[in-house]
Amino acid sequence: MEWFPLRLLYGNYELTIDDKNRMLVPSEIRRALEPATDGEAFFLVTGVNGKLWLYPEKYYETLASQTRSEMAPEEDLLAFDQANIAMACKVDWDKQGRILISEKVLKKANLGKDVVLLGVRDHAEIWDRTDWQKRADELDQRRAEIAVRTKQQRQTPPQA
Repeated sequence: MEWFPLRLLYGNYELTIDDKNRMLVPSEIRRALEPATDGEAFFLVTGVNGKLWLYPEKYYETLASQTRSEMAPEEDLLAFDQANIAMACKVDWDKQGRILISEKVLKKANLGKDVVLLGVRDHAEIWDRTDWQKRADELDQRRAEIAVRTKQQRQTPPQA
């Protein structure tokens, strides 16, 4: 398996999806990616939290190739591939740095025109602006609790 350098995506950006369903990918995010190693597009998938996730093109391809393909996969593996590979779409950014998100995908994700793009380590997430504000407020209130629980999880050795 080819080693892939992880690009750290971080920050949050208030954006607007225009009338043609295009969203600007901020230059800070685009500059964090190296076309030679990361590609010049994203893969758009629905994340486990129901939000749209953007993975750098080559990173997503590496992640997807890590699971073994089989003629008769077990049910959970098949369901995972159907949810995360069959429903993924590749989105290229144009010369202005915008990506096109289909109307169908926007409706499924319940996104309006005002969104927030979050850098979340190895991917970016697209949230409705109002939903993100509620989540950010919740995270602020739970910051100490989250820090303690995360530290405990990191100190607990994985079970075999």
